[in-house]
Amino acid sequence: MLRKLVLATAACAVFAAPAAAAGPPSLNVVLSPHATGGADGYMGVTMTMEAPALKAGDPLVRLPIRLVGIPTPTWPDGAVQARDDQGPIPLTTTEEPATPQGVYRRWIVGRATVGNVVVSYKAPPRKVTAATNNGPLFDLREENGGFAGSGNGFFAAPVKPGPWKTHLSWDLSGLAKGSRGVWSLGEGTVDAVIPSEVLQFSYYYVGPMQSYPAKADPNFDFYWLSDTPFDADELGGKMKALFGSMAQFFGETGGSYRVFVRQNPYLGTGGTGLARSFMFGYHPPAKPTVDSLQGLLAHEMAHTWPAMQGDHGETAWYSEGMAEYYSTVLSWRAKAITTERLVQTFNERADAYYSNPYVRATNPEAAKKFWTDPVAQTVPYGRGWLYLQQVDAQIREATAGKRSLDDIAKEIRRRQEAGQAYGVPVWLELVGKEIGADKAKAGYALMTGGGLLVPPANLYSPCLVVETHPVRPFQLGFARGSLNDDRTVRDLEPGSEAEKAGVRNGDVIVETSDINAVRKDEALPLKLVLRRGESTTTVTYLPRGAAAEGYRWARDPKTPDAACRF
Repeated sequence: MLRKLVLATAACAVFAAPAAAAGPPSLNVVLSPHATGGADGYMGVTMTMEAPALKAGDPLVRLPIRLVGIPTPTWPDGAVQARDDQGPIPLTTTEEPATPQGVYRRWIVGRATVGNVVVSYKAPPRKVTAATNNGPLFDLREENGGFAGSGNGFFAAPVKPGPWKTHLSWDLSGLAKGSRGVWSLGEGTVDAVIPSEVLQFSYYYVGPMQSYPAKADPNFDFYWLSDTPFDADELGGKMKALFGSMAQFFGETGGSYRVFVRQNPYLGTGGTGLARSFMFGYHPPAKPTVDSLQGLLAHEMAHTWPAMQGDHGETAWYSEGMAEYYSTVLSWRAKAITTERLVQTFNERADAYYSNPYVRATNPEAAKKFWTDPVAQTVPYGRGWLYLQQVDAQIREATAGKRSLDDIAKEIRRRQEAGQAYGVPVWLELVGKEIGADKAKAGYALMTGGGLLVPPANLYSPCLVVETHPVRPFQLGFARGSLNDDRTVRDLEPGSEAEKAGVRNGDVIVETSDINAVRKDEALPLKLVLRRGESTTTVTYLPRGAAAEGYRWARDPKTPDAACRF
């Protein structure tokens, strides 16, 4: 299963507010989907910007060409058109400087604009196959008479950051009767005051869909376009109940939330959380169950609240670690999962942490590889999760059980909502007040410096005990980027199991077994079908290194379930 990736963008933390009568300029968006199942399908976009007053040479709209390895459509010149009160506006394109996350294209106006500006274009969906690399769910795809994807895959958003008084509506005349159009911020016609980036860092879902509840709910909705191998109503019901429990814990009294489902033609399951919503994809032949999907969905949902101010490389341990921590313990507290399932999840996460080849990397070192190596992307998950458990144990010990990590998480959330500082200095200050400043700084330095984190022995006792459990680190044997769209092996490691099995630089990877499943199971070999010149060969090997230090939990059979506390 692909560990989901949430971009460090303000859009993920922006919640739409009701549109005001005056103030920000208006932005009218009409989406006109045409799903044909063939090469001529597209998402039509017509966007009217209120009097942007641009000068010749100013940027009008922007769209990523590639974002975290996910490509957007390649549009010919003239695909994006603009006009104003004086008629058509000539447009040219330029690319912004590349960043580790990707590259953006800008459309530049050739003359000064007069009055309102109307931008229009038809965005084709991305074509994916069984050979497509699993990744963040940013691209726009056609599915079963509809479309599913984020604005990053098709929405050329205004370069002016806003906020914009946005009015979004759907023209569904190009779809089957009974189709519905949903945006992360609402179903049907939606009015919201938002910055430009929310138009891209949010989801669009349209077509002859099903949902739980069957009719739009003001608080929580769960949508799917294709029949699922799992009971979608049951999963939607469980997620709605969990959302209510999580929202109450973090002190949220209003707001809506949406979950979108789409199918993958390739191996792997994963999700991506954006503004007040998340989307997850699954491979139908794998036949995922409600039980197997709950952890993924709970993690995505937990991202709605915990956040830390600062650069992603500096704070990912908090956002990902908190999502890992509270997706599990809040599910247990809400009786959504059993103690046995909680222990199983704990041990899966512990094994993933100790077997990660970057386990000893510092936070800055891991951050440098974050956007190019999915294995490095998982470092903040396990590292943050185990560090937070250590902090929880220290706070409980220092306060004789009167306070816990819950109090710190809620206070940082309160400060975020109040517009106060909520970065790393605040974290250290709050933790320092509980356990002592020196101890707080030392624990933080160990975590960020790549020190090996050990589960606190007494945190879950007597219910759980900590045991040593050596693990064999995952070693693919060549550059992880070789599994991206070019599918060509490079940077083969001399002496690796991959080389011993016969993998060579320049081999084209035609097919792989589920690499994410292989990463989770030390005993599971990796199978590669390779093309070398005119011939094709199959190699199988165990992508593991020598045994390394590791730990996990075991249930004390003498302790009744009623005595367990998480």
